[in-house]
Amino acid sequence: MKRTFIILLFTSIILQSCSPKIRTSLSNNEYKALDDESEILVIKENEKIPANSNFIGELKIGDSGFSTDCGYTKVIDDAKETAKKSGANLIHLTEVKKPNFGSTCYRIKAKLYRNLNSDVLAQISKSRKLENKSRLPSDADYAVVYFYRPKMFTGSMIGFKIRMDDETVIGRVRNGEKFKYKITEFGKHEFWGKTESRASVIIDIEKGQEYFVRCAMNIGVAVGRPEMYVVENELGISEYESLKEKKKK
Repeated sequence: MKRTFIILLFTSIILQSCSPKIRTSLSNNEYKALDDESEILVIKENEKIPANSNFIGELKIGDSGFSTDCGYTKVIDDAKETAKKSGANLIHLTEVKKPNFGSTCYRIKAKLYRNLNSDVLAQISKSRKLENKSRLPSDADYAVVYFYRPKMFTGSMIGFKIRMDDETVIGRVRNGEKFKYKITEFGKHEFWGKTESRASVIIDIEKGQEYFVRCAMNIGVAVGRPEMYVVENELGISEYESLKEKKKK
């Protein structure tokens, strides 16, 4: 019994340590938590907070030191869940740190607000959708998945193959490289890479859409561990376009 308890405790600690570290400082506790169906909107660093928004508190999500599931989408999803529990429906990003030499995680600082003006919320939601709109032609009968790996010191000498579903190799990502994959097989597909461990993302491919997968290598026991995250189109386009295409020999 004691041994089982120790194993469960150890497993719990490991799972918690793999997640980003979340800290909140609330100055307004009068609002009840929002329901699961509530839309939580993100306002970028250079955007103004809508008038008549009530400040609720501050939020910080960082690297626990052992975090592995800490891509941009995961961090923003965690921020939305935290905001929802605090009664906030607006997240104003005040700082976004991309993965770098010191951490393979995205880290953010934000302020939480509440605003129930339906016109204001609709305008913000519309703006976000336009920013993440596909750039493919409206009559495109295919989709494109972009894979890219920004230059980082960690695991810089190690590359890994990207496979789809079974063992089908569709490309390879080395440090500072990128490639795109045109696909006409719509529906859910798993894209994955493996070194001493395996990383994967599952994307529900729709015709005419674009998808961006950020890749990286994290510290491992021997070779290093691959990481793969789906990111929003706006961020993906910016990071993907900043990398040069690999010259074909």
